[in-house]
Amino acid sequence: MKYLLTLITSFLTLNAVAQDLSTYDLNSPFGFCTVSSRTDASSTYNITGGGCYTYPIEGVSESKVTTLTATGNDMRGAIITAINSYDVIVFDGSKGDFIISKSIDIEGVKNKTLIGINNARLCSKWYLTEDIRAALDAAEVLKKSTDSNSKQARTLPNGQSITTEEREFYTRKTIIEQTSDNSENYRKAGIFTISKNSENIIIRNITFQGPGSVDVGGYDLISLVGVKHIWIDHCAFKDGMDGNLDITNSADFNTISWCTFSYSERSYDHMNTNLVGSSDSEATGYLNTTFAFNWWGNGCRQRMPMARAGKIHMLNNYYSTASGNSCINPRKNSEFLIEGNYIEDYVSSFYSQSGATAVTWASNNYTAGKNKPDNLGSTVTVPYTYTVAPYADIPVTAKKYAGAKLKYGDVPEPTVNSYITWPFNTGEEGQKANLTGEAANGIESATVTLGSELAYNGKVTTSGQLDETKIKQTNTSGTTPTEANTITFSITLKSGYTLQVTHVEFTATRIGTDKGKLDAKWIDANGSTTICTGATPKRNNTPSGKPDESPFYTTFDIDLDGNATTGESKLVINLYDLSFVNEKGDQFKDYGFCNISIEGVITNSTGISTPITMRASDNGATYNLAGKKVDKYYRGIVIKNGRKVLQ
Repeated sequence: MKYLLTLITSFLTLNAVAQDLSTYDLNSPFGFCTVSSRTDASSTYNITGGGCYTYPIEGVSESKVTTLTATGNDMRGAIITAINSYDVIVFDGSKGDFIISKSIDIEGVKNKTLIGINNARLCSKWYLTEDIRAALDAAEVLKKSTDSNSKQARTLPNGQSITTEEREFYTRKTIIEQTSDNSENYRKAGIFTISKNSENIIIRNITFQGPGSVDVGGYDLISLVGVKHIWIDHCAFKDGMDGNLDITNSADFNTISWCTFSYSERSYDHMNTNLVGSSDSEATGYLNTTFAFNWWGNGCRQRMPMARAGKIHMLNNYYSTASGNSCINPRKNSEFLIEGNYIEDYVSSFYSQSGATAVTWASNNYTAGKNKPDNLGSTVTVPYTYTVAPYADIPVTAKKYAGAKLKYGDVPEPTVNSYITWPFNTGEEGQKANLTGEAANGIESATVTLGSELAYNGKVTTSGQLDETKIKQTNTSGTTPTEANTITFSITLKSGYTLQVTHVEFTATRIGTDKGKLDAKWIDANGSTTICTGATPKRNNTPSGKPDESPFYTTFDIDLDGNATTGESKLVINLYDLSFVNEKGDQFKDYGFCNISIEGVITNSTGISTPITMRASDNGATYNLAGKKVDKYYRGIVIKNGRKVLQ
């Protein structure tokens, strides 16, 4: 009998995926968007949007629903027409990103649903380039003052006289000189400005990609200005120019839930993500807002949120931004109820308040033993029913579920557009994988590397097919993960391309043994993310040994919400604690791996992005690492541990 440690890639079904929601996710409107009073629980509001807020769309006449698909050109006009003409607008991301030349004004609009499917992304056409950032550095704008005392009248290169802080003036001056955009249209690089008493609008499952934050008095990704009963749910906000999502001018009864806020290397300055209330003169009694189960992540510096005048409910949010400063920031005339939030140890300045009327900091927030803020004024309450999740659950819950992660979409054809065959077909070192499809244009190479305690050891061919490539493990007593007992799958990008990996997955089984452990992690320029540690997968001891009758494997996967990266990205798997001696004195240990899949978005230098999935096949069959169809689920690469290779 052969004992195998095998590794293959095969089809990962993406179509008709059952919806995967946190147990804490109501999947329906809640919070302040469902009431019309800041104190009276009986004053409810039925927020329906355009009549449906899940996908597929049900209960709405087909004549009131439209689906937009990106064309590669500016989609601003098409989106405006759709919002004016239909109740439900579906953004289908299967063909790429929606490019928007300047922020879209949504004025006096009511009863609308905007919903994304197939990884829909709405992206600003203009963005901060490396050349612009270099020019800003050369002008030393970050050394300029942002203090209001630095305000004075100055004249821009376009002849316009402005009175503003020193830093904003020199930033705008530099960008005009760099881009020759004398009209400063770049300052309008946002997505939606919703205003003029717009009401009953639902926005779900969309990624909003901005130009990069910079101090020019520019637009937000989304601005809610004087509007009511807006529910923004399961969206991702990245790199807003001025803010990611701001709520101002007596906007009221709004809920922001299960959203992520972050900044990438596009951003330069002013990473101030969420403002509620534009000035200390905001009218009191408005701006009542719920922030629940959101994640403030990489690059966020301030305003998470900063709020004036309103009653703000901060429920079960997650803070993991190492650059955070005064994250939760109650200001003039505001009231805050803060419950069940989790703030990572390395978030140094998580709270600051000035001029607030009342703050209730519940005992169920996690701050890693740091001094908790004192309560202020009367106890703050909200007029709706809710449940506080345990704070200990929030980091894992936010990372897995927050953001544009609703599995909406049912593309008739597989969304795979890249096929990869790892170089295990000859047993030679230093080979590049064969990669075809749309991703191939942006990927320089894909390689597999074995640690020093692993070595190629021949191959087995069955019925004309290469079923197994043998790999010998030379250290039979290794009990800890080391660089020497790794298999590394590496992808290196071409210059001018970035890759944001959103999901990594593989499955594993122990074949005929009770021992053996594995670690796995994903590594790119954003850092290292653990997939599993010390894992022991299921064993292949099911009746008849057929995985389709009784699964004998364990799936390991992780959703990633990191920023786009350049250079090399890699999946690293450690195999250790494999030693075993049988009655014949042979030492061996074997695992089986399958379904290696890497999903993400690849972006070229123009800012146009393409969703990609890299795997071996697209028809549901089982393939080994040489790209050959095989009849055994665990065929592919054979690792033999011990003094004797069993035949």
